[in-house]
Amino acid sequence: MASNARMVVVGLDGATFQLIKPWVEAGQLPTFARLLAQGAHADLRSTLPALTPPAWTSAATGKNPGKHNIYNFYKVSDGGTGKLPLTPADLRSRRLWNIANAYGKRAGVVHLPLTYPCERLDGFVVSGIMTPKGVEDYTFPLELRDELRAHVDGYRFDVDADALKIGDLRAFAADAFELQRIQTAETLYLLEHKEWDLLWVMFHTLDKVQHFFWHLMDPAHPAYPGASDLGDTILRFHQLLDQTLADILARLDDDTGLLVMSDHGSCPLESYFLVMNWLEDTGFLRMKGGSRSPLQRALGGMGLEARGVVQTLRRAGLGWVPRLVPSRLKAQVPLARASFARIAPHIDWAGTRVYCPSAPGSGLRVNLRGREVQGTVAPEEYDRVCEEVRIRLLAIVDPKTGGRVVRAVHRREEIYAGPHVDNAPDLLVETADPYCLIEGMGPAAIVQAGQNDGERTGNHLREGIFLLAGAGVRRGVALPTLDICDVAPTLLHLLDLPVQEDMDGAVAQAALTPRFLASRPVRTDQLPPPPQIAAVEMSDHDRQAIEGMLEGLGYL
Repeated sequence: MASNARMVVVGLDGATFQLIKPWVEAGQLPTFARLLAQGAHADLRSTLPALTPPAWTSAATGKNPGKHNIYNFYKVSDGGTGKLPLTPADLRSRRLWNIANAYGKRAGVVHLPLTYPCERLDGFVVSGIMTPKGVEDYTFPLELRDELRAHVDGYRFDVDADALKIGDLRAFAADAFELQRIQTAETLYLLEHKEWDLLWVMFHTLDKVQHFFWHLMDPAHPAYPGASDLGDTILRFHQLLDQTLADILARLDDDTGLLVMSDHGSCPLESYFLVMNWLEDTGFLRMKGGSRSPLQRALGGMGLEARGVVQTLRRAGLGWVPRLVPSRLKAQVPLARASFARIAPHIDWAGTRVYCPSAPGSGLRVNLRGREVQGTVAPEEYDRVCEEVRIRLLAIVDPKTGGRVVRAVHRREEIYAGPHVDNAPDLLVETADPYCLIEGMGPAAIVQAGQNDGERTGNHLREGIFLLAGAGVRRGVALPTLDICDVAPTLLHLLDLPVQEDMDGAVAQAALTPRFLASRPVRTDQLPPPPQIAAVEMSDHDRQAIEGMLEGLGYL
């Protein structure tokens, strides 16, 4: 029998205690300070790689990607030569809100990834990242869309990344702050006017702000330009989130707990590792015509020129000029690095042994005979090729710094376990700090980040945040590091629901008082496998819109 226990989960994409705690100590984040004093907190170890879709899915399922089947923003298609954006139809596990529904609890899900197309729920859904731009059916029930538009001034559900393509950080910052204000108003409306036992909202814009403004905050960053009025952008955005948390707390009763969490943390990014460049340079990948230079000229040059022009205009005191560019033209500006979708038609597959179909997942794929449509590597050669790639990646040294570029290379079965491991990349590349692996091709295998405005200078750190407050939670306690798979079982227990037996995570009992644990022992159960979500054909326009969004945000 379900109890009256309720939970609010506030997801702050990319939040890290490495920034939050110093600002708390400086008195700049009073609500975070209150939660740290009144609750239990820990670093939260993310998935490998620490990436939005698999990390949030592991938090919501309590399982590693080998069980839930979400590794990336994309899956391979066309026999390995293409890729498609993931949708809820690719998920192979119940998420927390489905489990809560099964036990009679109502759930609200707001802006979580892989929620479009929206599923039917006892509660409501507002879809999140990877919702194609321009669609109208981004809520369930559909009439919730019109309700939000009527009650939230200026309602929309994503930031416009097109300004980044011409390096207009000022316009991007203004848009990001405005979107956060809109999403705060949206959250407060749903919290007050809808029925729910579990409300899980995710604010993704923090991650985007940290990606593009880190160098303006950090004097140690190679791209630091000196003191700037944009230098406190990340701090001011945290202060806006601090007020959001205060507004949420003011509306919670004593029976409602609060979890503030992130899917990963954030850290500086100083250099890109363009792995497709490296694969070609080392002979693992071959381009048609024997060189990538024609491809660079055809697909890559304009993006560098556009950002370079912006930088020149700024130096001449004409930084206002790019803001006159219409949005429809900004959206058409290609970036300096050609993504896999643009590269694939130019690959000589007959001469390729290893490639990278989607770098946000930091994964390499062997062009395996019998699996890839144009496979070249015999199954008996698979292990040897994987080991050769691993050894050579670990030997890469940045010629500018003398430091190692790659920290570790993992076989997929070393990281994942479950029935869907075969859908993972063959090799997972863990770059050293402060490098980031991307799939694009450019002028060199290692490229400094932040040479032009609108490029990422902040990266993902594997340690995110876990900050729990409410009845039964210990006060002012710092816990050992938790795993992101611990989130779902912990929330189920706080909702007085049984933990699912096939979850990899466990209840974070160290966060709870002995009295609470004595009154509510951990229970387990196992629901039957979920029904398969029907696949929905995605149009070329929607696929291109998602690719453009991810490319503009520096993921490709």
